[in-house]
Amino acid sequence: MFIVFEGIDGSGKSSAIERLKENLEKAGQKVKVTAEPTMGTIGKLVAETDDLTPETEALLFTADRAVHTEDIKKWMNDGFTVISDRYFASTLAYQSAAGMDIEWLRSINSKVTVKPDITILMDIDPEISLERVSRRGEKSRFEKLDYLRKVRQAYLSLSDEYGFVKVDASKDRDTVANEVIKIAGRV
Repeated sequence: MFIVFEGIDGSGKSSAIERLKENLEKAGQKVKVTAEPTMGTIGKLVAETDDLTPETEALLFTADRAVHTEDIKKWMNDGFTVISDRYFASTLAYQSAAGMDIEWLRSINSKVTVKPDITILMDIDPEISLERVSRRGEKSRFEKLDYLRKVRQAYLSLSDEYGFVKVDASKDRDTVANEVIKIAGRV
């Protein structure tokens, strides 16, 4: 299985992924957890560079995804359930919210992606997510309230278009994790 978690930072993706991983492993499955951007050469470059043009950033995210997709295919062929913290919808949501042409973004990603078995959208109000992120003492260049509102709207549109399963990520950690486990069990 290939399971993808999408959502803005502070939506609880990491906690839900960890609980799902534990649950699947207890059921006897081999699980590989991964994320985008990856920790590979291209992923590190895009994560650590602040002065990229939007087009360059989108192309680097896509190049990183191309390598990542090959890894995902290999892990799945080796019998792993792969859980990814972000995949192509992140590029569509974040980059289109910044004004990039979504059709161009779809086009450049179409050749380097595989269809997840399920994509879980951890939906949360950006004000709540920013509060959570600030408690962790972390912030990225993407974490601005007005921008995250646009990203959330883009995710909601993508969810309707691609059939993502939406989870109300504003609920407490255990409730969200239990909902995610139930959703994954139906795949």
